[in-house]
Amino acid sequence: MNNDSDALIRGLRTMAAPEPRPGFVDRALANATGVAAGQRGSERPAEERSSKRRDWRHIAMSWEAWLGAALGGAVAAALTILLMRPANPHQGEQAITLALNEARNIDVLIESDRSLQDATIRIAVTGGVALDGLANDHIVDWRADLSRGPNLLSLPVIARKPGDGQLVAIVEHDGKTRTVMINLTVSDPGASRS
Repeated sequence: MNNDSDALIRGLRTMAAPEPRPGFVDRALANATGVAAGQRGSERPAEERSSKRRDWRHIAMSWEAWLGAALGGAVAAALTILLMRPANPHQGEQAITLALNEARNIDVLIESDRSLQDATIRIAVTGGVALDGLANDHIVDWRADLSRGPNLLSLPVIARKPGDGQLVAIVEHDGKTRTVMINLTVSDPGASRS
């Protein structure tokens, strides 16, 4: 889990629960035992059974029940939003534009919370870009040690054809994977002159 969901859970645990109305516990226990007795048979008088139904309807229509349902729904929605969002919401916003046939070193920053010995680093390029000097290889991997904190990879790319592409850096260590994506666009200035 991330820090936002941890903070939400801590906050919910510190919230005070509303005090039940007077007699709530007695009514709840009476309803619980009435349901169990009703399942065994109808040995209770009809008047007592209808009284139990009225108590159940009273509880279902009380503001505490609706407040609890609304609070539960809000918590479920908040947890769903927190857990379904990407780990790094700004990851896809980084974009670099290259001119056709331009060669450039693209810097990729990989943050590590601990040092990684003998990690696998895999670089993949898609679209109109290629790794400079490795024009036919779209995926390259090697093993290296990464230090705790920021690690900067400077990767030489060349723009081969106009269009969109991506540079993807994947670090694998001890069964865990971290991925950094950079969107690349190759523009063709000659195409706009015609």
